Amino acid sequence: MKIFKVITLDQNNQEIILMGRGLGFKQQPGNNIDENLIEKRFSLSSSDNEESSVSQLLSNISLEDIRVATQILNYAEDIFNTKVSDSKVIALSDHIHKL
Repeated sequence: MKIFKVITLDQNNQEIILMGRGLGFKQQPGNNIDENLIEKRFSLSSSDNEESSVSQLLSNISLEDIRVATQILNYAEDIFNTKVSDSKVIALSDHIHKL
């Protein structure tokens, strides 16, 4: 089994999601994560509902939903020659999950 996403806390004690190969390999709660393994970083903005947490938001969203959302947004970046905010991956993953 390979771990591709890890829910962790940033320096402000806010939940964030990290994606990358090997992030959770041989890791225990409380360990530091190798920054070189992080491919994507997602967090909720302060304007989002305070009661929402990343773990609640993603509790039912599969890794495949996140992969599809990432592929769609990468394709959009290529087609429109622009950069899409990484936070859009979470929103699009949620929409795909609800389909």
